[in-house]
Amino acid sequence: MSNIKIFICAHKEVPLPQHPFFLPIQAGAALHDTIKGYQPDNEGDNISDKNPHFCELTCHYWAWKNLKNVDIVGLNHYRRYFDFTRKWPQFSADKHFVSTEDFLKQDYIFPNLKNVLSKYDIILPVARHWRVSNTQQYSDYHIAKDWEMLRQIIKERHPEYMPSFEKTMDNSNKSVSYNMFITHWNHFDAYSEWLFDILFEVEKRVPPIDDPIQSRIYGYMSERLINVFCDYHHLHILHIPLIMPLDNAYEGLNISNIHWCWRRISNDMHYVLKKS
Repeated sequence: MSNIKIFICAHKEVPLPQHPFFLPIQAGAALHDTIKGYQPDNEGDNISDKNPHFCELTCHYWAWKNLKNVDIVGLNHYRRYFDFTRKWPQFSADKHFVSTEDFLKQDYIFPNLKNVLSKYDIILPVARHWRVSNTQQYSDYHIAKDWEMLRQIIKERHPEYMPSFEKTMDNSNKSVSYNMFITHWNHFDAYSEWLFDILFEVEKRVPPIDDPIQSRIYGYMSERLINVFCDYHHLHILHIPLIMPLDNAYEGLNISNIHWCWRRISNDMHYVLKKS
């Protein structure tokens, strides 16, 4: 039987769904009081004190360096989970909000992950479709010169990835977000080795600024980089929508599947026409 660990990253104590696969991890435990019942991310080999800038990647790093004998590994957030209940995920909105109370009333259900991952290499969120390229979207919402430094570091340290970087970032408007995944350990290990080699070098050259949003630079970069890694390794991806529990969720937060599909098509058309 496969040993499966799906870690839930949380920086505070919150009600969580229960399942034998789930492992709650306290993000940034080095900077806060320990939460009872959560695995702190500051034990063993860790980067817990970098949490303000690396976000959920401190949990990712802890799992990579400290989990043993795991076959399938995944990352969820305490506010974001893969929604395996959707019948037609390819036509579903990328996310659906639900009240925390209603979310916790239902048993969280996984498919047979061993079977799913015999057909696919990795499970990722549904890709978002921007009206501009991924490179332009990052530059619009974050700091453009930081992105160019990331590009330079990949050229220096992993030049073989540059065609995939240009394909998925410069010449595409589709990108998965949230640093969430479920995959085999061997893919997780290879991705982590590559990812942190890049991000630690970015950290040396681009120190975070004192800003509540832009200080999370390395987390934002990693959201994009998983697209590059999957393209380079030709990983077969299963895209699954997300369910997002909120204390104050209301139905008006959600859009219909038809509306979401239309918005995706509209953004794609805008992107293509702007390029032509």
